[in-house]
Amino acid sequence: MIRDRKKQHKDFMLLCGVYIILIVIGFMLPFFSDSEYSISKHTLYELGAQKTSYNWIMNVVLILLALITFANGFRILQKQRVQLLILLVFCLSLVLSAIYLSAPIDRKLVFDSFQNEMHSVFSIITGISFCAYSLVISFAARWKSQKLMALFVGIITLIGSFLMFIHSDYRGIYQRGIFIITFGWILYSFKYYEYVYAKKEYFKLIKENQK
Repeated sequence: MIRDRKKQHKDFMLLCGVYIILIVIGFMLPFFSDSEYSISKHTLYELGAQKTSYNWIMNVVLILLALITFANGFRILQKQRVQLLILLVFCLSLVLSAIYLSAPIDRKLVFDSFQNEMHSVFSIITGISFCAYSLVISFAARWKSQKLMALFVGIITLIGSFLMFIHSDYRGIYQRGIFIITFGWILYSFKYYEYVYAKKEYFKLIKENQK
């Protein structure tokens, strides 16, 4: 039991470390990337785009973040099969978004259009699956404050994704904000959330919340 707790704590601290690295890389790598890259206008995915300097750094960080997130989630959500399945879809689509690279900022360059199309598909799935994950976590969370926080993060993600299309000149800021909020919440939920496991207990809490 003690060994399991130490392993869980180690995995959680590793996730915290990669999360911090993501934030640092997201704001520092643009200075070493494409000369046309703008933090406000261009996304994290475009840091890892085809034919972009040091693109492998961003993609490795995203892959590590996804894998370590699922490793932590697997330990915590073993009895929550629906939640775990959606977390798997979210993490897997994030990995594939980092494997299939987006088009370079300079569209005059020759690039692999198939990779770009696949990247777009998986990045969309990543956003949708996270919103679905926050929703199903709100059903499984034990306390009302935790439920509301999960729903709030999902709504913020939806609004931020919508604003990326409306204000394209600030896509980079919106996406960085989304990543910081979503993975910050995931870290918090892994550490502090409590879940309802038995169906009887789940329906009992629903009735109590309705009173």
